[in-house]
Amino acid sequence: MPRPWSEQRKRRLSALQAAGRRPDAIAAALGLRRDQVVARLKLMAAWERNRENFAKAMRKRAQARRARGQKAVAGMKKAMAKGMPRNRAIAKAYDAGATWREIGQHFGITAEAASAAGRRFRTRSSRRSMTTRKRRLRA
Repeated sequence: MPRPWSEQRKRRLSALQAAGRRPDAIAAALGLRRDQVVARLKLMAAWERNRENFAKAMRKRAQARRARGQKAVAGMKKAMAKGMPRNRAIAKAYDAGATWREIGQHFGITAEAASAAGRRFRTRSSRRSMTTRKRRLRA
């Protein structure tokens, strides 16, 4: 069954509604049933009402994400100042919420290079923990 609301029909619906046409006239022009047109008009009205709330929520999420990243990078700086190895600090900053791009910008490297540094720490630490487990099993 074809979908009744292609992008072209949505544009035509908006134009016909803006021109002041009634739902039954719009339905006839689009080749749809009146109830389909009424339901779509209600959906469009609800979206318009919620658009600002949605945009506000997205801005709030982005702001919280940026704050988390900045805090993680600041923690990484402190940890490195105290002597933590660079790759370990990078991995911890990523785990704390910084993006690879933010970490890379701090060091003046690409996001890919920052990601590779974080992976190097993880693979080395996982090898060490496996060696430790093997020793424990032998004992």
